Amino acid sequence: MDQPLCIARKAVKGSREISISSPPDREKLVAEISFGGIQWAEINQEHETLAVEFYARPDGEPWRIEYQEAIEALEYAKKRLVEGD
Repeated sequence: MDQPLCIARKAVKGSREISISSPPDREKLVAEISFGGIQWAEINQEHETLAVEFYARPDGEPWRIEYQEAIEALEYAKKRLVEGD
């Protein structure tokens, strides 16, 4: 399987990282959100409205992220994806 082309990457806070990439299975760019090097969510713009996909942890444990940190990550990723900041 082809690897996504990473367009931009920026560590936002602590272990949180936002990557804007162009995966081979998507027509448009996506924002990938990772915590501790593990992908937590992806924001894509494949349809008329933005969509969020959340990913399971590889170890099967639930994600435990402070509410405000999760919201900030989603908002920042959306801004970078839509506005290109």
